[in-house]
Amino acid sequence: MDATELSAIVNGTSLVLGLIEKYGPEAWTTIKTAVEDTASSSGPTAADIEAIYAKCKADNAAIQAS
Repeated sequence: MDATELSAIVNGTSLVLGLIEKYGPEAWTTIKTAVEDTASSSGPTAADIEAIYAKCKADNAAIQAS
């Protein structure tokens, strides 16, 4: 692993932690589910992406309403 890869991991981790800190544990659940759903070797299906997008929109609506 080189410095560029490590930097990308650190940046991604920082982003995720920032989202969790700002929006609560629900953000972690959404991110974790999205990563698990897209980690297969064949990639996500259109339905997987639509479901992730719908969940993010619902989470955002709940956050904005609070």
